[in-house]
Amino acid sequence: MDKKVYTNKYFFCYSVPLFKYLKMDKGISFVCYALHDKTLKPFWMFERTEDLNRALSDYV
Repeated sequence: MDKKVYTNKYFFCYSVPLFKYLKMDKGISFVCYALHDKTLKPFWMFERTEDLNRALSDYV
């Protein structure tokens, strides 16, 4: 049986300031916008890329 390596393919952003930084300042597109099913808190789902990881590392 093949062993598979699972990675966290998506980043879920629940912070409006962080979302604005990623989208408006860094130009990173999100996959979808939704509401958490239990808390109804809005979130944006981003695909994990090198650009996203770099932007998250740079975010202050």
